[in-house]
Amino acid sequence: MTAVDGAQRMRVHVRPKRSLLGEAFAAILLGTTPIFAVVYWFTSTHGGMELAIIVHAVVIAIGLLLVWRQLRVFCAVTDDELVGNGIFTPLVRVKLASIRRVQLVPTYLGAAPEPVLQLLVTGDEGRRLFRMRGNFWRASDLRELAAALPVPAEETREVITMSEFFVGYPGSAYWFENRRPLQVAIATVLLLVALAAAVWIMNLLGLPIRFL
Repeated sequence: MTAVDGAQRMRVHVRPKRSLLGEAFAAILLGTTPIFAVVYWFTSTHGGMELAIIVHAVVIAIGLLLVWRQLRVFCAVTDDELVGNGIFTPLVRVKLASIRRVQLVPTYLGAAPEPVLQLLVTGDEGRRLFRMRGNFWRASDLRELAAALPVPAEETREVITMSEFFVGYPGSAYWFENRRPLQVAIATVLLLVALAAAVWIMNLLGLPIRFL
């Protein structure tokens, strides 16, 4: 459990949806088992089993590290702060005195039929101080946390798309959101890294590389 200063009393403390943890474990198992089953079958007759075991252990260790990190994600309201972190982000602290507006906005994520809430906390000049996405948090927890803040929460009734959300609430997007070229670039780099790793392993095993 991530610690908050002992002198501060937590009035509300929420954690991400429990289903996300099960999905993380399932992703590790379903994503690695079929691939490494083939790798083990091949290396058992052609050699390189030790390397396969090492690579498999590294992949599982990275997956478990992400699961461990997810277990430490939380958001809370203390006597004078709104605090929280993400899987890839450090602890963020927002002084309650700096909060000017709290909004709950229902949005559609892609083609999903059910809307999810976006909790947006802003300060002076509408600057984003804190945001929580409903695809990771229960709607009841978002409302409970919003109600604990010093400014009355405003909940929009009309459901909008994420594109409309980013336009209607400028500055609310994280660095990786609403940037299609950046997303394409990241996906391309990951694909090239995966391809390079496959070529490296095949070279170590002495396998012919047919796709080059």
